[in-house]
Amino acid sequence: MKIGIDIDGVLNSQYNFCIDYGTKFCNEIGKYKLENVNAIDTTDMFLWDDEVAHKFWNKYRKDLVITLPAKKYASEVIEKLSNDGNKIYIITARRNGDEWFPDDLKNNVEKITKNWLKENKIYYDEIAFDVKDKGKYCKDHNINIMIEDDPINLRKLLYNTNIFVFDYPYNRNKEFSNLTRVYSWYDIYYKIKCIKEQQK
Repeated sequence: MKIGIDIDGVLNSQYNFCIDYGTKFCNEIGKYKLENVNAIDTTDMFLWDDEVAHKFWNKYRKDLVITLPAKKYASEVIEKLSNDGNKIYIITARRNGDEWFPDDLKNNVEKITKNWLKENKIYYDEIAFDVKDKGKYCKDHNINIMIEDDPINLRKLLYNTNIFVFDYPYNRNKEFSNLTRVYSWYDIYYKIKCIKEQQK
């Protein structure tokens, strides 16, 4: 099988990062507070405008993309999936020149991402950057399963591939209730094995 894997929120714990670092940032600037734990991004979590959000990401983006470790057992499970004969595709919207990256990182987003994957021992056969429509990408590349968390991407993936939703408060909408929900990397491994068993 061809397995597509998102980075932010799937390979890393971006949601927890935003809450941890966002509340710290609110304390540092002496205003704002956590307003919405059901949001995916910091502007909605803390009701920041773009200017405040840019200040936050200019200060802390490096912590997310360089120092934040991969989710527990992500490396181990992906290696198992590869050894089982699956092809691993990392599919991300990250891109060089991203305005939400500080100037010192902006032009090296792809290199930084590949270094992070290497540091965290995340195996992959192919990697695709700047993917704006993951549904189209999965359809065009015959991806059998896509592991994703972002509701915008989930909507584009509907009817294009099997979807594993990495569970977070922001993607528990009724529209996604029929999708396979996953809670950890070993949960992903178990559910992929079940699909393979059913296909025999």
